[in-house]
Amino acid sequence: MAFRRVSGPDGSIVEYPIPGMDTAIGILRPGVSWEITNNKFTVWDDPEGREPPTGEEITAEVKREEKIWWHYEYERKREKRYPLITEQLDMLFHDIEKGELDKTGSFYRAVKAIKEKYPKPDGPPPS
Repeated sequence: MAFRRVSGPDGSIVEYPIPGMDTAIGILRPGVSWEITNNKFTVWDDPEGREPPTGEEITAEVKREEKIWWHYEYERKREKRYPLITEQLDMLFHDIEKGELDKTGSFYRAVKAIKEKYPKPDGPPPS
């Protein structure tokens, strides 16, 4: 299973799934070992004795994961455009030296521009 992590509004870590069949199966049936060949389970080992998920269940879970994925698109876009951490620290250093550690400083303006260009969506993420 594959997940991404992002900081939540309260500083907590939010983890969301990277959409895909492997993630869907892992969410639908945690703890199983499996293999698929030609869209059929060729290995299914579930310590709890559950049946494999149906194709419909997997498809529905992938669609749910995709809704969550697109909700967090802003986060992935921001990540690619923020200056490198070393550059951000340099901006902060120079802002402190100039006494501009406020909304007039280069660090604040650089980060603010990216946040405004890629705003967080309104409302909570899909469940």
